[in-house]
Amino acid sequence: MILLPRGNAVREKVDPGKINLPDALGKLQKSQFTGYLRFDTVKGTGIVIFTAGKLISALFEEGNDQLIAYDAIARIFEVSLQGQANLDIYKLSGDLAISIHALLHGKVLYKGQELKLIDIKALLGKLKEDKMSGCLRIYTDDKIALIFYRDGNPLGFFHDGSTDIETRADESMSVARLPGAKVDVLSSGGADAINLADLMASADLSALWRKAQEIVIKQRKSLSEAESRDRQVLENDRRVRVQLMLRATAEAHIGKIGTSLVEKEYEKYFPEGKPLDEAVFNKLLDHLGNAAKMVAGGTTIKKMIDDMRKGFRNLLKES
Repeated sequence: MILLPRGNAVREKVDPGKINLPDALGKLQKSQFTGYLRFDTVKGTGIVIFTAGKLISALFEEGNDQLIAYDAIARIFEVSLQGQANLDIYKLSGDLAISIHALLHGKVLYKGQELKLIDIKALLGKLKEDKMSGCLRIYTDDKIALIFYRDGNPLGFFHDGSTDIETRADESMSVARLPGAKVDVLSSGGADAINLADLMASADLSALWRKAQEIVIKQRKSLSEAESRDRQVLENDRRVRVQLMLRATAEAHIGKIGTSLVEKEYEKYFPEGKPLDEAVFNKLLDHLGNAAKMVAGGTTIKKMIDDMRKGFRNLLKES
């Protein structure tokens, strides 16, 4: 999971599968939007970053795998269309957006260290000594704050609700004092110095969107066919078990001739491919009871029919 403060919310809890994402990204481009989009899905998390209407960064993290640029956008489109996704859009300053980009494309040096077990003074001294550029990410289960560094010197803070790198540490440092707070150390690896290209200027997002739609349609068709096959297998299994139950019950009450009567009526009322239905089954029992009068008395036939009806209902409950 990608841990980032929320920034200044533009829109939250949007279902990206219900909107045309290339059109939505195009509107952000035209409005000169600066900030980031967060896609939380059942498969993973995607981040798309804009500065002044330029889509400068896209990343999708799925387990231990990480996709970037066009591969990330294509995957974001696909998982959004699959459903169970959530989109949040947050406004940021240009400097903060580029810092977030550098953070996401940098390296994790330390991860998940409990703050109470760390000598913070020594850690900060090490950052200064190594002239590290990057950030400290301090977080709990529901709060996140970032402290940015350049060449070992602190630049400022980013916490929930911020739109720019702030110089006051109050809010960010309050996260560090919460029970169970942890810290990650992340190096930008020089990613903040890269000349950032506009991904939307060099890729046809509509084509990526159409391809994602085709993939999802194929997946849904394949799933539907598999479910249909599974239902057919279950139905066939249930038909066999009902038939065996009727044969065994008839034989127990009126002997071998009962199995012959069952086979005849069963083929008549439930030919291959016809689903089991209780109303039709009751008609089968009526005809079976009449046919059995040639070889058994009324009391025996009634007990047999009652047992068959009970057995059929039990089999329906099991499936």
